[in-house]
Amino acid sequence: MTDAFDRAEGSPYLIPTNEMSLPVSRHGCANVAGFDPKRTVRWLVLIVCSVAQLLSMPVPLQSGEVKDVLASIGQVLAGNDDAAGNTQIRLEGSGVVVSPEGIVVTNVHVVSDGGRFYPVIYFNLLDPAKPYAPPHRSRLYRTEVALKDLEADLVLLRIVADGEGNPLPTAQTFDAVPLGDSRVLGFLDEVYTVGFPKAGGSTVTITRGLVSGKEELEDWIKTDAQVTHGNSGGAAVDKSGRLIGVPTKVRPDIQPVDTDNDGFPDGNVNFGSVGLIRPVELVANMLATLREGNTDATRSAMADERLEVKGLVTTETGESVGQALVGLLKAGSKEATVQNLLTWARADQNGIFSFPTRIPAGEYVVRARANGFEVHQENLHLQRDNTNLLIHLSASLP
Repeated sequence: MTDAFDRAEGSPYLIPTNEMSLPVSRHGCANVAGFDPKRTVRWLVLIVCSVAQLLSMPVPLQSGEVKDVLASIGQVLAGNDDAAGNTQIRLEGSGVVVSPEGIVVTNVHVVSDGGRFYPVIYFNLLDPAKPYAPPHRSRLYRTEVALKDLEADLVLLRIVADGEGNPLPTAQTFDAVPLGDSRVLGFLDEVYTVGFPKAGGSTVTITRGLVSGKEELEDWIKTDAQVTHGNSGGAAVDKSGRLIGVPTKVRPDIQPVDTDNDGFPDGNVNFGSVGLIRPVELVANMLATLREGNTDATRSAMADERLEVKGLVTTETGESVGQALVGLLKAGSKEATVQNLLTWARADQNGIFSFPTRIPAGEYVVRARANGFEVHQENLHLQRDNTNLLIHLSASLP
């Protein structure tokens, strides 16, 4: 069976063209114009054929549930008060309510400067009845930092007062977006980003895109949906309107170019970008931590430690095996697939390889292959003292 990390063709993610044909009755609907019975019969046949064609079409996306997130989305405004007591807004971004008690998730970089949180943070909740208007001041609330995860760039804010600082009614609740499950997302699944990008002006913007991939070791969902300045901290939802993550940053593909052919780069060209979303599971864990009374999303030192993993591929007699493919798979994997392949590397001519991503300590499977050798697979308990791997390949039987 062909491994995921060297499959070139036959990918299960190639989408065939969905051709639609109009059903033809035994009376020949396609030749309705050629019938010459009574006018009434001819029109009845035309209607039947039209209905058949409509029924054969794909059902269009019902985006009403996606729009439900508008009741939970808002603009985040962060700043400080000047000497006269006037609030100076320094940063703007997006946020979304994730708990009826008024808990809002956004990005740390939206409400802080170099890790220092601004003392004044507002959340301006959108009125879903007026989605094309900017959030109104009557729906402006003061918030405070409830829990932060600096590494993931996520923070939970708690709504504590209205925009004027007046306490909220004790019975007041907020519409919270339902939490989904990003783990079930696959390639080309639809995703919608919702927020207040600067380029979109002062009103909310929804863009549709696809899941381009995942970086599970780094806790990222990749998408071509729009993630731009001001959109950070908003909502990424599936087609059912469930939160699957928080749009956090963009990874641009910027390459130097030599436009005058003098051998030296004289400018850069942006060839596109990839939007990166923090998965909703991180938000769910933060909510659980908050309910336990904590203010920091602390993690165990071992689970949080990320290690640089490299190694050497040799024969059983110690000779280097160049150009071998080495993959790191999820624990319990029997073979390499798109779903369980976490990262991979190709050994150089001397058999030396290094994974491009730092790996959290834990349980994995290492799988290696090279032309003329049997596939090698073994379990790996990765920890601080065994990051240099030695892989021995056995020659293939003739």
